[in-house]
Amino acid sequence: MKIEMLSAAEIHPYENNAKKHPARQVKRIANSIEQFGFQQPIVVDKDGVIIIGHGRFLACQKLGIGKIPCVRAENLTEGQIKALRLADNKTNESDWDEGLLNIELADIIDVDMSDFGFDLDLDEAEPVEYEVDERDPSCQHNVFENQEVMQFVTGNYYGIPSIEPTQTVGDKMLRFMDYNECTNPSEYICHFYYDDYKFISAWRDPDKYLDKLRKFKAVVSPDFSLYTDFPRALQSLSCYRRQWCGAYWNMKGIDVIPDVVWGDEQSYDYCFEGIPKHSTVAVSTVGVMKNTDWNGSEDDLFRKGYNEMMKRLEPTTVLFYGAMVEGLEGNIIRCPSYYEEKRNRVWRPKESKNGNDNNKSNT
Repeated sequence: MKIEMLSAAEIHPYENNAKKHPARQVKRIANSIEQFGFQQPIVVDKDGVIIIGHGRFLACQKLGIGKIPCVRAENLTEGQIKALRLADNKTNESDWDEGLLNIELADIIDVDMSDFGFDLDLDEAEPVEYEVDERDPSCQHNVFENQEVMQFVTGNYYGIPSIEPTQTVGDKMLRFMDYNECTNPSEYICHFYYDDYKFISAWRDPDKYLDKLRKFKAVVSPDFSLYTDFPRALQSLSCYRRQWCGAYWNMKGIDVIPDVVWGDEQSYDYCFEGIPKHSTVAVSTVGVMKNTDWNGSEDDLFRKGYNEMMKRLEPTTVLFYGAMVEGLEGNIIRCPSYYEEKRNRVWRPKESKNGNDNNKSNT
């Protein structure tokens, strides 16, 4: 076997994986990796889709492991890969010999085995975990849209999912609402910087747009608004929605550029959660440039939040969509807004009609 060290972005969960991995199990796997190291590689196919090791992959994401040891099963047919995926999970099912298990547990004094789910007669019993089956009508009252059924393992207080880091860059962006009009989407980065009501469907039905979004060079995670007069619960929900969509599209093989949006200083507790460090990120000034609280002095809300982002996330590149704010640091790529491009398209023909023939060939 040849072990390859692959990044999380090169590894893709199998979309029809039939084995469930609840959050508590993933936490125990992560505990094992922390305690003993990564002793068993993940098995993937030639395209990096996981055959064996979905739980270990989720644990690596929880721990923020950059490179993951993998083995490629390149000599199997598609049918054999499906069979191996199911057989590995099924053949691992067996009962414990309780007597021998207790003897072994009694001999272990330097490792807390409760971290891995073993019952050591603790005074406080662990909470019972209930599975939600979205196909069962009796469970529907527990389902909030579709996100209660599909939850991601997180390491933050708010349960906000994490998006994978990316180094994709570019200065050509296209609005999500215009995706049907684009004939060359692979040249563009799709964004959601206009009107929440026009892209709330991306949250309510994230599968609906998968085929469209896969055609773009990359997709910026949805920019749900963090209005400063919103209750904190709604602000944190906006962050959750943004990150959930990004993490879900990551899982489906889409290159997602994390969007960073903030409110006042109190929002810093949750607005940066789940956004990777040392990654390309995207920010926008759409809707804030005329507000003096956001863009009126050297100490306005935009500059404060931007500087906090730079300190916490240390992004490799910042894609800056909309009117530029002076005096910002970082590796910034300026991306003209939709209305800037529209004004340019309107202005250039008028210039030619006014007799400036030197520009005709360029319009």
